[in-house]
Amino acid sequence: GFIRKRVALIDRRRVGLNAHVCAQVKLIAHGRANLDEFSAAIRGFPEVLDAYVLMGTTDFMLRIVAKDIDAYERFFFDQLSKLPGVQEINSTVALSEIKATTELPL
Repeated sequence: GFIRKRVALIDRRRVGLNAHVCAQVKLIAHGRANLDEFSAAIRGFPEVLDAYVLMGTTDFMLRIVAKDIDAYERFFFDQLSKLPGVQEINSTVALSEIKATTELPL
């Protein structure tokens, strides 16, 4: 029961996913009632690798990959920003990767 899944870790840049973005999403007040709807929509986007519900000033933290910044811009305007209840999205582009692991400190 401890192992959920076995996967191959692929170098995203070698497969053409050069943009790595962290996006903080804030929902409008009544949009928070639709957390399940927003969560389901996010699960359907292959660009979103990780999604977390947060406590604090933002509601979600998303880790997103795209071919390049232009592709992220299209994803941002055509899909992410059009989800119901979205008030604000703050995107931060990662310039370089210092540490990335899926290994738990056991």
